[in-house]
Amino acid sequence: MPNTPRKPPKGWLWSDEAAEYLGVHVVTLYRWRRDDVGPKGKQVGLRRYAYKISTLEAWMNSDHADASHATAA
Repeated sequence: MPNTPRKPPKGWLWSDEAAEYLGVHVVTLYRWRRDDVGPKGKQVGLRRYAYKISTLEAWMNSDHADASHATAA
């Protein structure tokens, strides 16, 4: 049986999906998390993070998103 990744909980996205949803590279999302400037995620297991879609939308509509996009480049 192939090793297929689990689906995130309903209404949530894994880090790579969340980065695509936000229109940034996944490394940018990792840096935002490290620097505590991006949307808040939830650690699932040892190395996986999930992001609630409603949290991503709220963060994109906030003033924080504009400032973080400027530092993403």
